[in-house]
Amino acid sequence: MSADVRSDEELMHAYLAGEKNAIAILLQRRRDWMWSVARKTVRDAAIAEDAVQEAMTAVFRKAHTFRSESKVTTWMYMIVQNACIDLLRKESVRPQLSDSDDEGIHDTTSFADQSDTKVIITQALATLPEDQRLALTMTIIEGYSIDEAAAIAGVAPGTIKSRCSRGKEALAAYLGERESGSSGSSGSSGNQKPVQSVKEEKGGQ
Repeated sequence: MSADVRSDEELMHAYLAGEKNAIAILLQRRRDWMWSVARKTVRDAAIAEDAVQEAMTAVFRKAHTFRSESKVTTWMYMIVQNACIDLLRKESVRPQLSDSDDEGIHDTTSFADQSDTKVIITQALATLPEDQRLALTMTIIEGYSIDEAAAIAGVAPGTIKSRCSRGKEALAAYLGERESGSSGSSGSSGNQKPVQSVKEEKGGQ
């Protein structure tokens, strides 16, 4: 049986038009890629596998939310990322980057000590708007160039640069408040949620 030569976008549109098998073809084609995305986000292979399964189910469930102006891979990337983050929270597992990503976080070491950054970075990224999280994850964690990230996201390189810049500012604010909260006192002020300020950073999409 010959492989389906339709693009990801064509398969998604075919599914939305009523061709039920189209999305199964899409998921089979992209499963290994989804696994790769999950493993770059979490160290535990079992959690990564669960995240892929959750993400594949979510692709079925949320297919109607796909916007034609986006690339299917960009849309699916965020679904996998969200599945990883949700499972990390449910399992009460401290999110960590895989060992191979240690070099990729050098741009964030000024925010906190290296060891703290490994633990905190995924939590901090989870507070960002999706477009900024995607840009930073691809360029800092996964090591894509600006041009490569732009091609994956389907936007101009300047847009990726802008999103990275705003995202880094938001991460700095998050980590700054987190540090001041933990060093403030052992009182309730240390539990103040810094997510609020990160959301306010949303400014310009």
